[in-house]
Amino acid sequence: MTYIGNEPFLVGGKPISITMNDYWRWAYSDLADSRNRSVMAEFIVASSIGAAHLDTDTSRSAWKQYSLLSPDGYKLEVQSAAYVQSWDTEHPDHVSFQIAPSRMPDSSGKPKLDTPLQRKSDVYIFCIYKAMEKDESPLDLDLWEFYVLPTSVLDEMKPVQKTITLPSLMKLEPVWCDYYGIEEAIQKVMEKNA
Repeated sequence: MTYIGNEPFLVGGKPISITMNDYWRWAYSDLADSRNRSVMAEFIVASSIGAAHLDTDTSRSAWKQYSLLSPDGYKLEVQSAAYVQSWDTEHPDHVSFQIAPSRMPDSSGKPKLDTPLQRKSDVYIFCIYKAMEKDESPLDLDLWEFYVLPTSVLDEMKPVQKTITLPSLMKLEPVWCDYYGIEEAIQKVMEKNA
């Protein structure tokens, strides 16, 4: 079921004064928290490429083999990182991303141990929230940078590596873009990789 936010919680079948929006605000409003910011990065990419269908019953699934499916049918893995973390606002962090290959799951979602480690996407989109102060807003899309790289490059150059730092990523020559250029960057790397 997909919620829009104004749905009330119920007790004895009757609405009470709290809503889904109250829950979302309580649980997910700290966007300096890396878990929340990671989901936000997926939303930002989805909205940029037209894959965030807010007017339908589709919503994000945490159990997919990849983050998003582009309108052109490319499987996208979205990874995010930031310099500022909610747990340490005084010491900017170094930027690194998760790139670990994994095993295919069985019908219950558990990894099948007899399958090879692999990355399941066509393209990685690395999102960097580049603010250096916690009071800056992640809603300001000018504070985000995006780097797009075909998964095949990671498979060739970093086949079993689990994380990658920003300097190591730059050596792989990803395509840089801003919010409005994500879809074009995906097309560019896929055409170059064909």
